[in-house]
Amino acid sequence: MLAPLLAVAAMACSDSPTDTTPPVVPPPVVPITYVAGQSYFGRNGYVEYIAGNTPVILTAPHGGSLIPSSIPDRTASTCGGAATTVTDANTQELVRTMQTRYAARFGTYPHVIISHLARRKLDPNRLQPEAGCGNAEAATALGEWHSYIDLAKSAVLKAHGKGWYMDIHGHGHAVQRLELGYLTTGTQLDGTDASLDASSALENSASILTLSQASPLSFSALLRGPTSLGSLYAGLGFPALPSSSDPRPNGAEYFNGGDNTRRHSCGSEAGPLGGTTGGLICGVQIEANFVGVRDNVANRERFADVTAQVLEQYLRVHWGLLLAP
Repeated sequence: MLAPLLAVAAMACSDSPTDTTPPVVPPPVVPITYVAGQSYFGRNGYVEYIAGNTPVILTAPHGGSLIPSSIPDRTASTCGGAATTVTDANTQELVRTMQTRYAARFGTYPHVIISHLARRKLDPNRLQPEAGCGNAEAATALGEWHSYIDLAKSAVLKAHGKGWYMDIHGHGHAVQRLELGYLTTGTQLDGTDASLDASSALENSASILTLSQASPLSFSALLRGPTSLGSLYAGLGFPALPSSSDPRPNGAEYFNGGDNTRRHSCGSEAGPLGGTTGGLICGVQIEANFVGVRDNVANRERFADVTAQVLEQYLRVHWGLLLAP
């Protein structure tokens, strides 16, 4: 059983440019004690938090299906621009499987946060006004979304001192591979290792800033070297960009990470969005391909098993975190 924390009372993707919109103010909170592996819900069941007891946090912002009539659809006229509303199919199912297979391997539970609202009602991976397009009910759900992630981060830091965040999405691009978003653009990845390592600004804005600063490896090696996250996935049967075998998008479609990764990881953009710049929870956005990862139960289980294996090695080598008891 987890120590008392603060809980929220009551109750295919695209990247967006960073703006200066103030961070969402979380709703009122009350003390509660969480039990690892059990689900807790925000108002109307729009946001679900499955409590964890390990230094890994998984989120699924775009797998929801609820379409309450009290929340208008997000449209270009209400959002101040075109609103992406497509569902990332089977990503909610994927993160649930990732949690259960992780628990089967290690005997502990990652923290999981799921948005149950359809993306046409709320996009938790956007800033306001685009996230909820001015609707108060959607804004409350957005506040709860970030509050639950913050609660998970607080629990991780209290118990482990540092941790790892993964925002799980699904892409519809032609190439069936994982797209790992560290907030480094495709154009930047198309450059040489020397160009990646020459600019401290690239490392500072990356979602693995603190991890990179603590590592003896170069920034480029952490992105696409032999022990990078992508190379570990590729070595176990899940092609990934960037990795040693697929280091650059070469102009192809590639998602480099969104506002959840900016806010809840450790890069320089976290502070202005309500997170902790240079903090001790780093992370990545994973855009999972459909065929071979999300398309059926067997592939979701295989990916989940490999993810647990990859994280065990990656976090031990690069972040000094031991996942096994």
